[in-house]
Amino acid sequence: LIEASMVVGAILSGADEQELETVEQIASDIGLAFQIQDDILDVTSTMEVLGKPVMSDEKNKKTTYVTLEGLNKATADVKEVSDRAIRTLDGLGRENEFLRELILQLVYREK
Repeated sequence: LIEASMVVGAILSGADEQELETVEQIASDIGLAFQIQDDILDVTSTMEVLGKPVMSDEKNKKTTYVTLEGLNKATADVKEVSDRAIRTLDGLGRENEFLRELILQLVYREK
């Protein structure tokens, strides 16, 4: 969904083929960072903050990024992948503070 939304936006704004590929990479990184953060929140948050049951992945014996890599590496990887998305966005040569802030909110959300 993230990739589709971003690619459609890029197409509507007149992006060329290279820019579309770049936007796809940004969206892929955002999606990965979002999922890692979701896995982190499942083990670090509370139901009151998150608004949904926590520890559900563990209860369902679901393999997640956190179970594979550990909480510390997952946290570091969220930062690395989201920073890469921001750097790639900056490389487009088009300033978009709204998209930058949206990326940060998506990947560093607490709920």
